[in-house]
Amino acid sequence: MSILIVYGSLYPWTFEARQFPANPLYILLHSWDANSLSRRLLLDVVLNIAVYIPLGGSAYLAMRGSKFQTWAALAAVAIGTLLSASVEMAQLFTPNRVCSAVDLVSNSLGSALGVLAGFVLKRISGTRGELLGFHFRDRSALALLLCWVSFLLFPLYPDLWLAALRAKFSAVIDPSGASFVLILLNAAEWFVAGRLLLASGARSPLRWLLVLILLVPVQFAIVNHSPKAADFFGAALAAVAFRYLGTRPGADGWAATALLIALTLRGLAPFHFEGPPQAFSWVPFGGFLGSEWQNTISILLGKLFQYGGSIWLLNRAGLGASLATAIVIAILSGIEILQTWTPGHVAEITDPLLALLLCLGFHALGRR
Repeated sequence: MSILIVYGSLYPWTFEARQFPANPLYILLHSWDANSLSRRLLLDVVLNIAVYIPLGGSAYLAMRGSKFQTWAALAAVAIGTLLSASVEMAQLFTPNRVCSAVDLVSNSLGSALGVLAGFVLKRISGTRGELLGFHFRDRSALALLLCWVSFLLFPLYPDLWLAALRAKFSAVIDPSGASFVLILLNAAEWFVAGRLLLASGARSPLRWLLVLILLVPVQFAIVNHSPKAADFFGAALAAVAFRYLGTRPGADGWAATALLIALTLRGLAPFHFEGPPQAFSWVPFGGFLGSEWQNTISILLGKLFQYGGSIWLLNRAGLGASLATAIVIAILSGIEILQTWTPGHVAEITDPLLALLLCLGFHALGRR
């Protein structure tokens, strides 16, 4: 996680020799740019907190075997703070980057929240009793569910302007938002969410699935979210399918097949192939880092759920973790290669690499 943060924070790794009136640490501690609580500043704070939550959580969980849990928590926060301070000072020597003490505080807070999240995850995943109708049997399933909920709600920033709400409601009746591919993808995703609820130990997975589906209309009030007709049709179709097929033998294999087919169709739409082929980018996360952070993290959370869910389902269907990962990597690589002939798509190495990182993450979590 630390490597990914450093990679993204210093991308594209262009440095310039500069002279400063004081040492970098002094400049960092005096670089407060919070004079006005603008919407942009608040969004940046939310994003900086969100980026460091996984770091704090993973650092705490890595040291959870320590006899002194308080020291493990403090060490995890210290790691996040030191990493953030180092990155902020390094950004003094990069173009188009800003050294900010506000970012440092936000990152430290994110690390602390990550420790809290790790503590909660450790507690509820190891509980022997029942909590809110869950027995918490599968940590990987729980982590994927958290990714899905985070994708639906990120960045948790309200967008209640009347003009924005009107535009979002108008998008629901747009025919382009109800294509077969989008409906299939949404239905597959929500069916996978039902299987994850079942594996997580939910006593009434269908009831919990219906509760989560209520988050779709909630997205109208969240910035950078605009639900489409396909979101509603797909969720309704998934609820019906899960009611009759969700607990049958072979459901994991069916769900994995449907999700991978939907991802392939979406990745190759609108199915117009032209030559000569575009260049293939071997720079990991180049497309993400060249976009707005709000959209980047939301898209990343969605892909973590989609690719992680595919690997998890194939593994549950009887394939080994390595074989399941290899299949998902092969499919994603094939999509990226074909996208070199598809206008409107950017072919890069990021998606296959994400699948590999997810396999390593599942191994670290340790399925139970």
